[in-house]
Amino acid sequence: MFFKIYVDFNFLFEYIKFIKFIYESQMLSNQHSPYIRCPAVRSKFALDHLLGPSVNASSYLLKKITGKEKRERMRNLYTPSDIRQAKIALHGIDQNKPAKLRRPPIIHIRMAKGGTGKSVIAGNVTAALSMLGYKVLAIDGDPQASLTNMLGVDSSLDDIVHIGHLMLAAEDTRKKLDIDSAIKHIYPDGMLDLIPADITLTQTDSWLMSRVGRDSVLDRLIEENLEIFSRYDAIVIDSAPGTTLLSYNFMAACKTILAVVWLDRESLKAINLLVGNVSEINRAYPEKKLDIEIIANGYHPSYSHCKEALAILAEKYKPFLNENVIPHYSGFAKQQSLLIEQSQGPLVEQEPNSIGAKAMFDLSKSLLSRYGITLFGFDENITPLTRKAISGGE
Repeated sequence: MFFKIYVDFNFLFEYIKFIKFIYESQMLSNQHSPYIRCPAVRSKFALDHLLGPSVNASSYLLKKITGKEKRERMRNLYTPSDIRQAKIALHGIDQNKPAKLRRPPIIHIRMAKGGTGKSVIAGNVTAALSMLGYKVLAIDGDPQASLTNMLGVDSSLDDIVHIGHLMLAAEDTRKKLDIDSAIKHIYPDGMLDLIPADITLTQTDSWLMSRVGRDSVLDRLIEENLEIFSRYDAIVIDSAPGTTLLSYNFMAACKTILAVVWLDRESLKAINLLVGNVSEINRAYPEKKLDIEIIANGYHPSYSHCKEALAILAEKYKPFLNENVIPHYSGFAKQQSLLIEQSQGPLVEQEPNSIGAKAMFDLSKSLLSRYGITLFGFDENITPLTRKAISGGE
């Protein structure tokens, strides 16, 4: 009996030390950024969903790689940094090998109309890629700042430096370009950073109008500052609906647009418009070969219009339709609550085991190959798909 009590108190002591460690780590992170959150998952979820079957790993091996093997009685939690560390070790990746500055793949999430769940997809794909071990830079290109608020940054703050400010500073030699001043750190260790937005982003089009090569300002900004942008394995851009000079800059900077289509009549019309925009860019810049990846969003098996819309997409845009369909899931409404001041983060962060989060993780994994997202040049996924660019018409 005495021995049993001793073991229980010893376990309690170890648990208190573990909680203290987590708290102190969080406080240390918050000294650098007030927005820092550190999502963490248990070993089973990490092994089943984040590391996947491509590596031969166990719970013990995961603990050993991440230095947590001494906490034998604890249920270890694994952060995005831990997953990255595990993948580097398990795949034998040499992260110290000298490499040229590399422009990271850009996932530009766009649609010609609002209300399709574009920002929901952007926030969850951004967080999911980070939780899969990739360093991600999110750029909010929508003045409504939905992505900014979802990732926990208050867009009403006075110190927001958005992508429009950076583009202007890059074009105007009288202005100082300081990209780091715009970046908000969301996850520790640079696993997820954000260039936020606010309503003043609407002013960007007015000065772009007078610029030579006005469609390529963002493209030039990235190329001339690769030492900063190459820190990341991927860039995710959420842009506003409609056609603006800023949205053309986002399209000109990427190779493949991620078009989010809500399964209704109006969204089907809007995808035709977006395809027309892409065709226009490809005619103006034949070497660009811009194409589209289409995501069907909001599917409910009980709604006949969802089935009909999905069938139309599959028939008309089959070469460009992603194999993952995002379900109509109530949990997505929890990402931005009106009852609290700050968002608790995307669904994949709040409820990683939910149906909606699983769909987002599956989508994000498919985008690794589609966009050529790698760890130090190592592709852990299947051979990237090859699809022809849209050259004209619908």
